[in-house]
Amino acid sequence: MTLWRLSAIDRKLLRDTWHTRGQVAAIMSVIACGVAAFVMALTAMQALRTTQAAYYERYGFTHVFANLKRAPGTLIPRIAEIPGVAGVQTRVVREVLLDIPAIDDPAVGKLISIPARSPGELNRLHLRTGRYIEPGRDNEVLVAAGFAEARGYRPGDSLTAIINGRKKELRIVGTVLSPEYIYIIRLGSLVPDDGRYAIMWMEEQALEAAFDMEGSFNDVALDLMHGADEQNVIEELDRLLEPYGGLGAHNRRDQISHRFVSDEIKQLERMGTIVPSLFLSVAAFLLNVVLSRIIALQRDQIAVLKRSEEHTSELQSPCNLVCRLLLEKK
Repeated sequence: MTLWRLSAIDRKLLRDTWHTRGQVAAIMSVIACGVAAFVMALTAMQALRTTQAAYYERYGFTHVFANLKRAPGTLIPRIAEIPGVAGVQTRVVREVLLDIPAIDDPAVGKLISIPARSPGELNRLHLRTGRYIEPGRDNEVLVAAGFAEARGYRPGDSLTAIINGRKKELRIVGTVLSPEYIYIIRLGSLVPDDGRYAIMWMEEQALEAAFDMEGSFNDVALDLMHGADEQNVIEELDRLLEPYGGLGAHNRRDQISHRFVSDEIKQLERMGTIVPSLFLSVAAFLLNVVLSRIIALQRDQIAVLKRSEEHTSELQSPCNLVCRLLLEKK
């Protein structure tokens, strides 16, 4: 539609828009910022969720976790027979005190047993630096990369741990990443503390011998089949572990590290809604101010143009034209 075919009030609107082009450009910029923030936040959130799911699947992050006092290895086949269980990982997990000269208070470490020849299929470790532990070495450990970076440890360094009441020099042979410990948080703490809480992996036979746990375990993780009844698996696992001091199984949703990661993504989702809403609200406010001022200053002109437009449309309607022709013939 060309400019000359527009109504008078529409042409006036275009002229007023051109005269206030600076204000219009500012409002459009605010709207563009709001839309850009919304798209950026949702894109980042979707990318993080996709990456999280791919990382968990690639490194075999399990679905159900349970701690207990002590159970014999003969219980493993019964756990594997629970309907819906696809894989079972049993470990010895113990916390120890670490003597680190750089800090006054003792640091705490968590020792986790792993096979010497193979890292296993569940909760696999990603070797970042160094090498994997060797069989028969009871003083070699892998350390979480976060703790190593916070304290400046490298492969080949040593640290002292109090294991079962005895001091022992542990030699760091590698730093690793684990899907189970993306956020390293001690149970009962509110925030991560990489500098005072170390996650370490030791050869399973050496760790079992250090705590007199040969042929036993005190930690179990389960991988579930697709479509398995998670709650039923948890209840059945609690029933099997109850005679051995089971502390209650829980699913991935209540795993500390996963909970922190999921909450971070949810916060991003909320921010992706709140921030664009602020931009669009400011744009709506500015638009209302500009239009209200124009209408207040030009109310009379708008009324005249509107009335003229209505009068013209009445004269040009088919019924009015027929009536005028009839009157002219008479």
